[in-house]
Amino acid sequence: MSPLAVQTPAMLMPPQAPPLSLGFASLFERFLFENPWPLIGALILAGAIGFTLMNRKGRITPALASIAAALVLSVGVWFAARIVTTDRERVRGLSIALVDATARADEPTLAPMLADDLTLYLKVGTITSDTSLDRAATLAQVRRSLGGLYKLKDWSITGNDITTSGTQASSRLNVSVTTEIYAIPHRSTWRVDWRREPDGGWRVFAIELLEMPGMSTP
Repeated sequence: MSPLAVQTPAMLMPPQAPPLSLGFASLFERFLFENPWPLIGALILAGAIGFTLMNRKGRITPALASIAAALVLSVGVWFAARIVTTDRERVRGLSIALVDATARADEPTLAPMLADDLTLYLKVGTITSDTSLDRAATLAQVRRSLGGLYKLKDWSITGNDITTSGTQASSRLNVSVTTEIYAIPHRSTWRVDWRREPDGGWRVFAIELLEMPGMSTP
């Protein structure tokens, strides 16, 4: 049996979910909270330029004030980035945890991450299933496959791109896995759709296989 035929359902059989209209996080949110270093660099540069210009004119007090203001603002931006976790960052971390729990067949960790209305569907190349899997069937498949004969030797995430829109988010995951009985790593690309529930937690409600090298999607 091909390791791909075993690996694919074990890694959560994906659904034919309708595409979500998810926009990218705002530039403000990205540069202020997720990657503040360009903004911090720009503030320090602006302060240095202000200091140089004022100092040349002999205006020492305004020169010192400009560099001090730049440093204070830079510290404020850095502190804000440390204490604020954006939805993109939260979903990115949850996506990593989802793959890890699935790969380990860790049902106590995996189950709470899946929404009650989870729908999964597999259709790639010659490996097809016209019947979608619900949450219970998905957990059972993971338990039988990754918790049984086809345990994974190792796995890694080589790509984890997140888009968010209100109470929904989507992860595009590039995953590489190697089973204990097959020494060859197998790569695939998945889309995982998340929804923020009323309790504030994020849960998966749809999964779709986007690509698997060596097999074409219909």
